Amino acid sequence: MSYLIANDPGKTWVSLKRISNDTIEETDLRNGKVTDVIRSGVSADGTTMTVVDDDKAHETTVQFKMTKQP
Repeated sequence: MSYLIANDPGKTWVSLKRISNDTIEETDLRNGKVTDVIRSGVSADGTTMTVVDDDKAHETTVQFKMTKQP
């Protein structure tokens, strides 16, 4: 199921899919075309989140990690 992102002037639709217990995949659509596929996963110990953004509109991929602070 897709949902329109509130207050987005580009009228982007988003859908989320659970890949596993610790990973989700977000697909963004604009004008019926996929613009982004973003996969977010949390490490087994819950201290690190890794995000990979495959930007289809700009043909780029960005990956980053976030670490939980004590």
